[in-house]
Amino acid sequence: MKIISKLIKINLIVMLLSIISTTAFAESSITMPSKSEVNVNKPWTVKFNMDLEKNTVNSDNITVVDSRERELKVTIVPGKDSKSIVIYPPTGGYIPGDTYYLNLSTNVKGKSGSKLSKSVRMKFTTAIQYEDCTNYPSLPSIKNVEILEKPVLKNEKVNFKILADYSSKVQYRVYAFKYPNDMYDNSNVYPNEEYVELTDGYTSSLSTYNPFNLSVDKGFESGKYKFMIYVKRSNLHGKHKDGNTDFDNYYTSYFKVLENDVTENANTVAVIQPKAGVSEAGPDEDSQAETDDVVSNQNIGINDTIIYNKYDKTIDEFAKQQFTNGKPMYSETARWARGSESLIKYYLDAANFLDDEGKYQFLNLNYMEGVKVEELNEILKDKGVLEGKGEVFLKAAKESDVNPIYLISHALLETGNGKSKLATGVLVETVDGKKVEPKKTYNVFGIRAYDDDPLKGGSEYAYKEEWFSVDEAIIGGAKFITNGYINSDKYKQNTLYKMRWNIQVMWHQYSTDIAWAKKQVKNIKKLMEQCKSAKPVYEIPQYMKSTQ
Repeated sequence: MKIISKLIKINLIVMLLSIISTTAFAESSITMPSKSEVNVNKPWTVKFNMDLEKNTVNSDNITVVDSRERELKVTIVPGKDSKSIVIYPPTGGYIPGDTYYLNLSTNVKGKSGSKLSKSVRMKFTTAIQYEDCTNYPSLPSIKNVEILEKPVLKNEKVNFKILADYSSKVQYRVYAFKYPNDMYDNSNVYPNEEYVELTDGYTSSLSTYNPFNLSVDKGFESGKYKFMIYVKRSNLHGKHKDGNTDFDNYYTSYFKVLENDVTENANTVAVIQPKAGVSEAGPDEDSQAETDDVVSNQNIGINDTIIYNKYDKTIDEFAKQQFTNGKPMYSETARWARGSESLIKYYLDAANFLDDEGKYQFLNLNYMEGVKVEELNEILKDKGVLEGKGEVFLKAAKESDVNPIYLISHALLETGNGKSKLATGVLVETVDGKKVEPKKTYNVFGIRAYDDDPLKGGSEYAYKEEWFSVDEAIIGGAKFITNGYINSDKYKQNTLYKMRWNIQVMWHQYSTDIAWAKKQVKNIKKLMEQCKSAKPVYEIPQYMKSTQ
């Protein structure tokens, strides 16, 4: 019996696999050692010890599937020689933290007509890290993308300024991906959606000393977009490839197109200008912001006021600091992954959220005038133990200088609309392991209800604070909330945005989820719309302009 030795090499860390072709093992397959922490943009290079028959190197014989055996749209191209192939990931990369399988079937042939005697399968798991771009060295790369008109409004002209880094001329190609919703980042979660090209193929050769200016005259439909910019050396094929095009490197940015701008046509607004000297230690009494006169902005509501918070950093500087020091996390499908700079910048940029819902990220969470008890009781109807507690919430809001709508929204979320066990009462007989006089306690904000044992932690803390009625839990919980963030002398985090993004003391942030502030607004919007007489104030951040 003739024995044919075949070698396959898959390059992540160099591995060699010897496949011996015999009749006895023709039905079996080879399982390669699995790989973990694989970059989401990783291309796999497969090397053989034979010249390949090109027409067998295709997506029928070489596949990448996910953990449910669903096939991905990978790109398969010849390698550097006739004995190798390269398998590029789907456009935009794999999903962080997911498991995939690379498969080679026995239909891959050599020019001599011989097949692989055994199919090959390799499991790999991607790193839990989003990536904005590829980083192939010694090739042109994109270093920055700027939108010149903000916010971006539906069907209105948009101009992009794109800066590349390379010593010679380059060419650009640009695509946009419109998300059907804003739940996930990775476009591969939406297999039926397509990228749309904004250029007509690659541009002419351009110098990198000047920015590439791209205009989209007809604008975009409203929604969230991924912006993909490809760059390559002038008049050469790109060294790499994906489902859109060949390229040397690509870069990803994000923006949102709004139906309307709530700040449009504002005549006069307040401006908060930070003084010098604010540090990571937190502002002291002498370094507090100064505020100009506050004037009502009639555009967003007859009772509404807009204040602009001017920051002494560019948004790019702050995004980089958050990426490096802020432990930013983002949820993709059912898992959490470390956010990328472009994703962080998307959620930092107030211009992406100045619509009728997003504006509530910037709602001032100090006490809000104009709210009526009857309106609050209407909101609390059929809300378990919270029903009829409008007057108590309003009292708590005044005493603790907290927005009553925020208090109610927080309580409804934490109590499952007033029906959780902590809210309806827990009999406590021991605290910190010591017997106490048995009493029923209430906790309507989930305070100290830690994940390991939320019922025990929340009820025992309520006992220590003497929250022996729902009213006491509302009043006491409001004081806890205000002291930690909203009216903290040190942190002054009085908007959802500032609770998530503390520009002065980065470690004091309510959540590591970069989308946290955005996720909180839907319920607050619903509640605010039921309080017709409320007089909300919005504090919108303004970052320094980039000098690039």
